[in-house]
Amino acid sequence: MFIWAIILESAFLLALAGAVLGLIHWKDRKKRLPFTQKILRPPGESLRLRLIELDEKLNDCFVRLFLSAYSPLVMAGLVAMQGVRPTAGVWIALVTIAVIASIWSAFRLWKLIKLRRRIRLGFEGERHVGEALNQLMLVGYRVFHDFLITDKPRSIRNIDHIAIGPNGVFAVETKTPRKLKGENGATVTVLDHALHYPWGVDRRDLEQAQEEAKWLSEWLSKMSPQPVRVGSILVLPGWFVDRRAKPSVTVLSGSEVAVNIPKLNGAALNHFEIGRLAAIIEDRNRNIEY
Repeated sequence: MFIWAIILESAFLLALAGAVLGLIHWKDRKKRLPFTQKILRPPGESLRLRLIELDEKLNDCFVRLFLSAYSPLVMAGLVAMQGVRPTAGVWIALVTIAVIASIWSAFRLWKLIKLRRRIRLGFEGERHVGEALNQLMLVGYRVFHDFLITDKPRSIRNIDHIAIGPNGVFAVETKTPRKLKGENGATVTVLDHALHYPWGVDRRDLEQAQEEAKWLSEWLSKMSPQPVRVGSILVLPGWFVDRRAKPSVTVLSGSEVAVNIPKLNGAALNHFEIGRLAAIIEDRNRNIEY
């Protein structure tokens, strides 16, 4: 009898939820947004979408953790309420299953939380650099964010920021590694082909920034009457940059972006060329719809 009560209550709750969702859909069926134009991608848009996806996975993981810990015991309780008394062996088996399942769910939850923290940090870094780059629009630059690269099947990358101004086109990559405590915990040393962080050496960030600038140069050159040279910039918001060398990638801190980019020696562009290249970028970058 108790089991049937649970089944009937669950069916009632599902029917009620379906009715509420159906009513909401029915009320909104004739409503349309007052605008139809797609908008430009804001800074960190790709990471924002990943955060939403991770939040959904975290919610699912919390539910699995709860069910892993309590479902076997609840089942045993329901069996006991039907007049069947579980033996000690059954209890031990159920508790063992619950413990193992809970540990596995907790481990998965811990991994997701670590990943979310890392992506959240990257998202905040891109927003910070994007705000600094937007200041360049006051001096004649066109700035775009989160430019998607979809040239390879089943592979989506992005260029964090693109700045187009009188001194050329620049692909800007943002990296936001965590700092360490201590006197030199926020200093990164720039050498010819590597970055020396307090915890070790990194070459991948410089290579990635250079690859993205190369891709953008080739892509813009295909749609232009003459080759387009693209400068490569790597921005490390919140870090102090100690330059011991001048690699092909310009390395800047977050506070140096708005001041230093206009000083870089790129391929000079006139007002018409800036507008033409910006139109090519905007046509692909304006893809967010509601």
